[in-house]
Amino acid sequence: MVTARPHAAPLRADSPLAEQYRRVRQVSLALAAPLSDEDCQVQSMPDASPTKWHLAHVSWFFETFVLERFEPNFKPFEPTYRVLFNSYYQGIGERHPRPQRGLITKPTLTEVMRYRTNVDKRIDTFLLAQPDNAEMCPLVVLGIQYE
Repeated sequence: MVTARPHAAPLRADSPLAEQYRRVRQVSLALAAPLSDEDCQVQSMPDASPTKWHLAHVSWFFETFVLERFEPNFKPFEPTYRVLFNSYYQGIGERHPRPQRGLITKPTLTEVMRYRTNVDKRIDTFLLAQPDNAEMCPLVVLGIQYE
């Protein structure tokens, strides 16, 4: 079963977008919670990504399109994730083939959850420090809708 949980940062009324971000991210984890690690690995068909891949991919979106652009001294959580969890963004670079996403055994689900937690903490920091950033907020909203 998916046992990792998002960081337990208290919700703050002073950042509605940060609260919305956390809640949506928690819903994804709740949907995956009944699944075993093995269930999260399975790719039911070539056009449907495994749960584990999707949980990492949405974190990749936030890391690539928000953190990479706005975080001073940005360093990726894991450089190989740039290719591994890129879906169809050709302008970003190479992508792992969609029909083969179910064959990815590394990172493990535990490592994916660590990645999500890391990205969540970093995004949360930005949303609280710059709640009205006119360039960043639309990207975060897009990512929330995508999640």
